[in-house]
Amino acid sequence: MDITGVRHLKIFVSDLAWSRQWYEKVFRLEHDTSFQDEDGVIRGMSFRVPGTSLQIALRENPGLAEALYDADPFALATTREALDAWDAYLDDLDIPHTPVMETTSGHALGFRDPDGMQIRLYAHDEKVRAARGDVVESGRIDPDELIKKR
Repeated sequence: MDITGVRHLKIFVSDLAWSRQWYEKVFRLEHDTSFQDEDGVIRGMSFRVPGTSLQIALRENPGLAEALYDADPFALATTREALDAWDAYLDDLDIPHTPVMETTSGHALGFRDPDGMQIRLYAHDEKVRAARGDVVESGRIDPDELIKKR
């Protein structure tokens, strides 16, 4: 009974059309499937993340999206070098973000989606992890600094 990886991430959003546009632009997602509810309205979509087996799904649920404001339910793995590229890319997209910073287990960069949910990109570094130990202060991204209202 092995687990071989993560198949998909489901992100709850308040406005599917707006979030689709944002997530496709930021992560260069490729639309895969749309899901309609019993009333015929499309309230969910899945996307392929190019170059990976990971899928990202968006599910419109305004109440839940609001409840998850300031949450950071997932982080995406990358390399230390790629964090610098993400820094420049997010600048080009005019998306507010943290600088690349040292974290509990490497380096990270954080930003927010249109609903205020934190997204973090992590580059693991065993040397940083070993120097920090196993109890550290939790870091948060200031919501007032890293979200742009539509």
